[in-house]
Amino acid sequence: MGGTIRIEGGRDSSFQCDIVGKLTRTEALKRRDLTMVSPMRTILFANVGADMYGADYVLLCLVRSLSPEKFQSIVIVPYSGPLVSELEKAGATVIVREFPVLRRSVFTPIGILRFGWQMSTGLVFVLRLVRSRRVDILHTNTASLWVPGIAARCLKKPHIWQVMELVERPRIVALAMAKMTGLFSNKVFCISDAVRDHFRKDNPRRLQKFQTLYHGVDTSEYDPAKARGQIVRASLGIPDEAIVVLYAGRFSAWKGQDIFATAIPLVLAKTKKDVRFVMLGTCFPGQEEFELQLRETIRALNLPPDRVYLKGFQNNLPDWMNASNFFVLPSKNPEPNATVLIGAMAMGLPCIGTRIGGTVESIIDGETGIQISPSSSQDLAEAELQLIENPELRLRMGRAGRERALATFSMTHYCDTVQNAYDRL
Repeated sequence: MGGTIRIEGGRDSSFQCDIVGKLTRTEALKRRDLTMVSPMRTILFANVGADMYGADYVLLCLVRSLSPEKFQSIVIVPYSGPLVSELEKAGATVIVREFPVLRRSVFTPIGILRFGWQMSTGLVFVLRLVRSRRVDILHTNTASLWVPGIAARCLKKPHIWQVMELVERPRIVALAMAKMTGLFSNKVFCISDAVRDHFRKDNPRRLQKFQTLYHGVDTSEYDPAKARGQIVRASLGIPDEAIVVLYAGRFSAWKGQDIFATAIPLVLAKTKKDVRFVMLGTCFPGQEEFELQLRETIRALNLPPDRVYLKGFQNNLPDWMNASNFFVLPSKNPEPNATVLIGAMAMGLPCIGTRIGGTVESIIDGETGIQISPSSSQDLAEAELQLIENPELRLRMGRAGRERALATFSMTHYCDTVQNAYDRL
């Protein structure tokens, strides 16, 4: 089992190499037949969150897939969250330490000074960590975190960048992300063609570094035959005949949860069926205003309290999907390639999403779901009504979506491709 080190604010004066419950490199090598197995490699991962949203889930699946006979995993996360215990169960060592993350708030005089200071202290920390733990490869799980890439370049270590963002504005942020990933990486895996093309346009001399690699979900977990949707419905008091519309994801300025809310009265005014609307998710720490705004929007719409449910983050997402009739992700800005959409398709749900970014590579319009215009409550309401009033269409799209998720978005293929890259590096 893995262990956890917590670094308060990054003000550590020393770093202990030996962690309870984790074999050292020498001990691990002594226990193996070196004539049969290649030398163990230590991978240092860095992640921008510690929850269980899309990027967190993909990282967890990757760590779980690594053979303990070949790989030793160390993961840096910025705060304690549900991801930490799951990584430890997978045998990883987890270090809780905040790193500077490129956000819009950085671009103020104070923000730039703070970012520069955190970059320098974070770099010193990672350099010492890589040396003390004899890290072989660094793997950054977000384009907004730069310290590991710079450290890898300083120490001439291989660095893989997994890009799960598609930021268009402000332009300076988009350009900075693209240039940094191109400069400080050996390989950049992008979770959709939309992301790949977005980063390539600012790296014309490094096109070969950027490769589309679709991720997926664990289909043994996202399996309609195993999910317990009836338990979820019973806990909410929702009858079997009611139609449940589900949204799950971060609450943020661009995810479109306000569009989801403002479409509800438009739907209820045009159908006589019992329709319930469920919203799952939380905000990034420090961005709680988005959830407050959503709750205020719902209050202002004067919606029936038995029709709208805000239930926060839920660990058993497949059960909630199984309790629903279709899934909605009305993002205002381009999605890179939302893991939650792939999970919904794997669970046999028709999906509604905006026709921008990587969503158009996930949802086949008219086949596995419906594509709508961004920021349009009217478009969303019309698409929802189409699925509400047509159970045969829901069934057909749900079946096609599951087939597409199994055929195109394979977590096994994703993990195998990344491990092959580790071997080559």
